[in-house]
Amino acid sequence: MLIRRARKEDYPAFAAIEAEHPGYPAWGERGFAAEEANRNSVTLAAELDGRTAGFINFWILRPQVQLNTLAVGRAFLRRGAAAALLGKLFEYAAKSLCREVDLEVNEHNAAAIALYRRHGFEVVGKRPKFYNNTDAALLLRRVLPSKDL
Repeated sequence: MLIRRARKEDYPAFAAIEAEHPGYPAWGERGFAAEEANRNSVTLAAELDGRTAGFINFWILRPQVQLNTLAVGRAFLRRGAAAALLGKLFEYAAKSLCREVDLEVNEHNAAAIALYRRHGFEVVGKRPKFYNNTDAALLLRRVLPSKDL
């Protein structure tokens, strides 16, 4: 699995991955392009067998990292792409001296919640009716061990 900085050429593949997940809060190509102007933003691509397997976007907001979006194509599920993307996020956080990684996830997205819990995230709050004025967002946080900083 190769994890690298995203390029403009990746945005159509990212949009296609978003489309594979109905209900996913999709950014589309324009959303990823807009992130290029944000100096705090990092977008990474996961490649497997020369194909785009997934992506992650996060903001480095010292002393925190805000995970904004993470998705993996259906053909690449359960092959380590999400774990590899999170691992690279944790590397960026440590190099940036960030102690916490925060994210929001739909309370009904059991697969994502399980992934985040496996990677050390804990629920620290809830935003009622956050998604489409119906589903709540769970607020998750991972505090990085001081040895990683």
